[in-house]
Amino acid sequence: MDVVVIYNSKTGFTKKYAEWIAEELSCDTLPYKDFTNTAADGYDVVIFGSRVHAGSIEHLKKIKTHFADNPNQKLVVFATGGTPAAAEEVINKIWNNNLSEAEIKSIPHFYIQSGLDYGKMNFLDRTIMKSAAMILSKVKNKNDDEAGFEQAIKNSYDSSSKDYIMPLVSFVKGYIAANQGFKRE
Repeated sequence: MDVVVIYNSKTGFTKKYAEWIAEELSCDTLPYKDFTNTAADGYDVVIFGSRVHAGSIEHLKKIKTHFADNPNQKLVVFATGGTPAAAEEVINKIWNNNLSEAEIKSIPHFYIQSGLDYGKMNFLDRTIMKSAAMILSKVKNKNDDEAGFEQAIKNSYDSSSKDYIMPLVSFVKGYIAANQGFKRE
């Protein structure tokens, strides 16, 4: 089965993960900016990765629309962000905001903790994040989530690890093994 990783990366974290996934699966990568409606036609499994931005997974709507019309291709999604992977409630909210109930059941999806790089952010994103940090710094009696979020957005950091891709890689390898005789129409 042919596999491609299509990725949207603003600060480099998603690209790094896409390259690690492609290395593990011996497959191609394609930057989202080069994605067209026919770019993924030759692939059986398409892995799409993008950052979480203000609760949304950038460009996921367009990708879902494209693959809704291509039932012979398996879509797998991963989202990267600075939220710790242990913050399950926050991550579940991200998925619920970006995938319908049916999509949550049918589209394998993985959250991969990455980091924050103010040096590679555009002015607007940097301003929003710094403003959020300033607002949180003034909140008295913060709960644990607020305190953790405040610490997480104060400065740039890189929490990325190749280990974080392994659940996705294992899923795709298992899917390929289970569908080895599958031929696309």
